Amino acid sequence: MLLTDIDSNIVYFSEWLKDFACYDAIIEKLTKHQIKYALLPHTRDYWVRDFMPIQISDSEFIQYKYNPNYLQKEQYYITNPDRACSYLGISTKKIDVVLDGGNIVKCSDSIIMTDKIFRENNHLSKIQLINLLENYFRCEIIFIPWDRNEKYGHADGMVRCIDDRKVLLNNYVNFDKSLRNQIINVLQNKFEIAELEYSVSQLSSYSWAYINYLQVGKFILLPALGIPEDEQAYEQFTTIFSDYQIEQINVAEIVKLGGALNCISWNIKY
Repeated sequence: MLLTDIDSNIVYFSEWLKDFACYDAIIEKLTKHQIKYALLPHTRDYWVRDFMPIQISDSEFIQYKYNPNYLQKEQYYITNPDRACSYLGISTKKIDVVLDGGNIVKCSDSIIMTDKIFRENNHLSKIQLINLLENYFRCEIIFIPWDRNEKYGHADGMVRCIDDRKVLLNNYVNFDKSLRNQIINVLQNKFEIAELEYSVSQLSSYSWAYINYLQVGKFILLPALGIPEDEQAYEQFTTIFSDYQIEQINVAEIVKLGGALNCISWNIKY
């Protein structure tokens, strides 16, 4: 069984996150709920989820190649995670696959990712790539269609794991019913699917961001954006995760840059 968010007990952020106004609010909420946190040195940007390794057991971390197509003209921002891992005393298993951590959604016996991974690893056949991933991660890999309105191809802005048999789908019912149906067709044979949905007079283009929450154990830090959807998101999350502690903070400044709380964090069991 994979270690998932509910197994994690510490969260790391890049030192660059201190430049954001919301940093103090994030730390305040973590401290309030006695969630351990620390800052990672040797990072080149604040999206730590994308380049840090994937923990699959207490002592096993899988490190992929972080060389995404969207940073090919901005190579300076590509972090080599080895220095940060060395600082933490973590050793990793390297795999020759281009991947982003934001495209990994771990469930207990499977990983959900978008099919963008095939585009970035076209030196391998689909079968070769699937076999490689399943051998290293020791679980089933489930591929959902890439949301082409999101250039990064990350699954963590589309779907998240609720528990062993249930996943949470973003509010595609509000803005892309065709893609919603495609994703459901992939997931419904394995999972019960809960969906986010917002009833507002004018849907915000940032309403996708709530699903990119930070979870450490049974604590969830939920994005707020200063828009009418905030309250509805909080109500839905407190219903879906009824036995969790849930806090909500405004991270609009981060969301406007293309990510949210899961993107800026790396939570593990330590």
